[in-house]
Amino acid sequence: MRENGEDVELLWDEIKKMVIKTICSAQPIISHHYKSCQPDDYYQHMCFEILGFDFLISNKMKPMLLEINHTPSFSCDSPLDRDVKARVIHDSLQIMNLTTKMKKK
Repeated sequence: MRENGEDVELLWDEIKKMVIKTICSAQPIISHHYKSCQPDDYYQHMCFEILGFDFLISNKMKPMLLEINHTPSFSCDSPLDRDVKARVIHDSLQIMNLTTKMKKK
């Protein structure tokens, strides 16, 4: 896309805004369900969720949210697929910022 003169940074900015708005709209109900299922998780380390966002990009470089996968596939069909998914899992675990005590638990 970049080689064709498209503004890839602008495209990513639009996609990020859509993801943030989607998560903000769903956060209250997700939080309620989590607290109902895990009332003793004071540090909120017991659970997290990885969502898969699928976008279509128009010929005018406008992203359109197609669907959100509640349980995205982590099977890998190519080296690129494996690299991307391994980074998602790694980054998710880093974000959790687990203490040594929580890891042992």
